[in-house]
Amino acid sequence: MKSSLLWRVQPKIGGPVSFLFGTMHVRDLRAFKWLEPAKICLERCEVFATEFDFSDTDHAAVEAVLRLPTGTALNEILTPGAWKNLQFYCRKKLGAPAEAMQHQHPMTVSIALTNALLADEAARSLDETLWEYACSLGKTTTGVETFEEQLQTLKNIPFEQHVKSLVWLLKNYNRQKRRLKKMLRWYQEGDLKQLYQAAKKDARGMRRIMLYERNQIMARRFAEIASDRSLFCAVGAGHLAGEKGMLRLLKRQGFKTSPV
Repeated sequence: MKSSLLWRVQPKIGGPVSFLFGTMHVRDLRAFKWLEPAKICLERCEVFATEFDFSDTDHAAVEAVLRLPTGTALNEILTPGAWKNLQFYCRKKLGAPAEAMQHQHPMTVSIALTNALLADEAARSLDETLWEYACSLGKTTTGVETFEEQLQTLKNIPFEQHVKSLVWLLKNYNRQKRRLKKMLRWYQEGDLKQLYQAAKKDARGMRRIMLYERNQIMARRFAEIASDRSLFCAVGAGHLAGEKGMLRLLKRQGFKTSPV
């Protein structure tokens, strides 16, 4: 696969030129290398889409899904060793005691600890920055998933899997730091194959829910919009490559794809 995060997509029978862009949901400026080329392509399009339209965000609904089961706390769920690691990394990376996190959902804690490994340099994440730019240009905004579908994806992940992912992170925190550094380098280089492999590893045990089923939905919505309107679509880079990735699915739906 060609080294590019930005792809030109057009119906084989002719029609509007659209673009598919692989993002990272981070505020680390190392991921912003592709921002200017993406903006130039976005300006040419009528419609802008992210995974879901950020204007539909319902924080209360997210909090309701990411709520610990009644009567449980992380210090009771985690093994003594994992809890000790959480105490260490909360103090070192978050500047707070682990007790402050004991009633947080494992996914919320995992995200906080992972984000602590990245620079917090931009005011918005890369995909939020593009969304705001599209809004400033007066583009129609939408999502290739609905907010409700994203919530359902979270609901479909077993709670035990969230716990397992947090335990792995606490055991391999320094390893994860090295992995993120590699991923940012692959992202800067536009290495979709490596990013796809990394996404598969991160979704271990949840690939069908987190990647494959969502790719089908997002490719179908992309095709519906891009059949008669020019679309700039920004989704996580791990969704683009692979046999079940969006680029392959769009080809099967009658689109030509080429790297920009």
